[in-house]
Amino acid sequence: MFNFIKDIIAPKKCYSCKKEWHFLCPTCLSNMSNFEPVCYLCKKKSSNFYIHEKCREWVYYDQMIVVTHYRNKNVSKLIKHAKFYGKKDVLFDVGYFLSEILQQNYSITQDSIILWVPMTFLKKLSRGYNQSEIMAKYISQENNITYWKNILKKVKGTRQQSHLSRQEREDNLKNCFKINKNYIDIVDKKNIIIVDDVISTGTTLNEVSRVLKKNWANKVTWLCFASD
Repeated sequence: MFNFIKDIIAPKKCYSCKKEWHFLCPTCLSNMSNFEPVCYLCKKKSSNFYIHEKCREWVYYDQMIVVTHYRNKNVSKLIKHAKFYGKKDVLFDVGYFLSEILQQNYSITQDSIILWVPMTFLKKLSRGYNQSEIMAKYISQENNITYWKNILKKVKGTRQQSHLSRQEREDNLKNCFKINKNYIDIVDKKNIIIVDDVISTGTTLNEVSRVLKKNWANKVTWLCFASD
């Protein structure tokens, strides 16, 4: 009710076309999105965004679903406002679009669970929230997917990945993520969907996937709004 009243008093406006009721309306999103299913690594066609077997030599994830490109000025503006300026309402619009594309490219089963990329305690305290967690919770509710808190945890802070070499990125993230020992059995044989806002170097998602597969996750799917 609060959100309904707020939208009437100060309605959302699309960052692109300025129409009301969405921060990024469905029409504008469809115009800037690349929904063609491709393998994220080689960019060649692949059914439902699955990673080709021959491309998986160095990665641990099975499927990478990405909606749009971060280089689009309206997309980057949306994400920056959601992450750094407290505009959490943006995340619900993004979550809606992610939910739509997930339904088109993923078969949800009783073995599916949804997670997100965790932050350190201090970073989350400083920002006030984890943007990926908010989106993951929304998507889980829209699709009736089991949502688990505190399975993944980030146990140490890291340097900015984009300024590092490939080897430095791997070293930076080594032993950075862990699974809470109280939840290890939950990961076993599960199909895991991980929600994130932006993919940049790809090292973080591979390290998280490695930790999950090490603990016997069956399949790891990444659902991300934008690719850098």
